Parts: sequence; structure tokens; C-alpha cells
Amino acid sequence: MALKIEYTLREATEDDKKTLTIIELDAVALFKTIPELADLGESHASPDQLSTWLSNGRIYIAEDNGKAVGFVAAVTMDTTLYIAEISTIREYQGKGVGLTLIAAVLDWARELSAATGRKPRVSLTTYREITWNAPYYRKRGFREVEAETLGPKHVEKMNHDQGERNLVRPGYTRCCMLWEEQ
Repeated sequence: MALKIEYTLREATEDDKKTLTIIELDAVALFKTIPELADLGESHASPDQLSTWLSNGRIYIAEDNGKAVGFVAAVTMDTTLYIAEISTIREYQGKGVGLTLIAAVLDWARELSAATGRKPRVSLTTYREITWNAPYYRKRGFREVEAETLGPKHVEKMNHDQGERNLVRPGYTRCCMLWEEQ
């Protein structure tokens, strides 16, 4: 029987920007193992982007005995909570940090649902072909949807990823995914 690690969650503040960048850079280094996406192993959210996520949404940090090991940034977009970033340091990948962070966003979606009367919905954009991307989220109840079904901001995000960010590469395509409370 595997030992279950429980993580402490807290909301990030402006003072956590350096910690968030360290976590993200460690996590995205995994992209260096995929030649077509290796340049993504150096990318991370800018301080301005982190500030936007903090002011327009929430960033939850997962800690193990006071050590920051992962984070998720989520903002409202169209009629969903949108997971803008989720990162776990490599040492903790596969140990439930991502599940804990996703659960925090799903709980926040449920809170918003109680206040608005709308069905809890969480969306994200990711790679279809990478095991720790779309297949991972599919196992957690997300399904692939057309961005148009979620609204204009999702369409804009997909266009931005495919155009300006050049995230579509040979053999690697982006998709939009949605979780809805059943």
C-alpha cells in the first residue's frame, strides 16, 4: 500500500511570485525531453502575468511540510473557471499534488455555482498527445470540447496559443477541455 501524502493549500500573494516562477521552471523542464517542444522547457509566466492571475482569480500553492511543491492559477473566463497554469516540481510529480490542486479549483467552481446558480465548470487548454496533459485530465473527468462552445475568450486563447505563442508543432496539437459537475 502506497503512503498517501497530504498537502497544505494556501492562496498565493504578490510576495510568492519568485516561488511560483521557481516551481514553474522546474515543472516545464520536462518539456526538454520532447525535441519538438524543448524550447517550452525555458518558458514561464511573467511577473505581470502572475499579478494578473492574482488580481483576477486565485493561485493556490501546495506545500509539503512548508515546502512549496506546486501551484495552480485559475481565473474566470466566459462561463467557466479557467486553469491558466498548473505546475508541480518534478520531485513531486505523480504524488498527488496535481490532484490536490485540481480539487481546489473544482471546489472553487462549486462555491461560485452556489452563488450564481450556474453549473460548476472548469476549463483548460493543453496538448492532446502528451501523457501528462490531455490524457491526464481526461482521467480526472475533463473532456475535449471545441473552444467555440465555451465562449469568445476561449476562442481567443486557442488562437493566441496557435498563433502568437506558436504552441502547435509537428505531432503536437492543442485542445480545449472542460469539466462539468454531473
